[in-house]
Amino acid sequence: MLNDFELEKIERQYFDLILLHLKQDLGALINGLNSRIKILNDWYDNFIKTARKGYKASDLDSGAERIFHHFFASILRFPNSSPLGSDLMFELPDAFMHIEIKTALLNNPADYKGKINIAINQTSYVVDKIFTPNLPQYYRTSLRIEKPCLTYIVQIVHEHAKPNIKALKLVCIPNGQLYSHYGKGIFKSGKGGYAKGRDFRYHYSNGPYFKLLSKRYNEKIFRVELIYLAKGLDKKDITNLSDIPVHFQF
Repeated sequence: MLNDFELEKIERQYFDLILLHLKQDLGALINGLNSRIKILNDWYDNFIKTARKGYKASDLDSGAERIFHHFFASILRFPNSSPLGSDLMFELPDAFMHIEIKTALLNNPADYKGKINIAINQTSYVVDKIFTPNLPQYYRTSLRIEKPCLTYIVQIVHEHAKPNIKALKLVCIPNGQLYSHYGKGIFKSGKGGYAKGRDFRYHYSNGPYFKLLSKRYNEKIFRVELIYLAKGLDKKDITNLSDIPVHFQF
């Protein structure tokens, strides 16, 4: 078992790895996410029929998962078949990594501005008597080896049925072992409410830094960064944060 500082260090290590590759292939990723628009007339009417009346759902939900599955397959290499986990799950030499792909429409800031909804199979963050996740804090691969559970979100903010990706965000959710440092401040009721206990809203804007790393190195080391932000938008429009890093804006 790692101590808390070592755990944050490995969370940040793989955050940086994901961030590096997303930045390197940003153009190809955006093209892939927009590829659905080429055949819009062949799927749009049937897609709209599946949504409840008067509601526009994200038309990137399933498609984005395909794009990122292809993207990460050659980088992380060893997927895991566990039935409980995020959209993508990989075994690494010293950890297990979950990556959840989430989409949100620009006109629905409740889904992305300062918070992200997290399901029970997408986190190891326990809140006593309120929320018990399905992911462990560590996976035991043998009697002597255990690897920490790392959980990340890639979120795409976009316009409905248009080739307009507005933001691409990377977020690291604290491992449940770190509850004593982050507490309930980052935890809010999910879409199902506290009673169901099937999800929660991770308020990353209430704790946007790797707390232990930031304290040790006396600088802001973020758990959330904007890989891309469309020109004309402010970082606060997407994150509620004014000091968050933005890597590309065009």
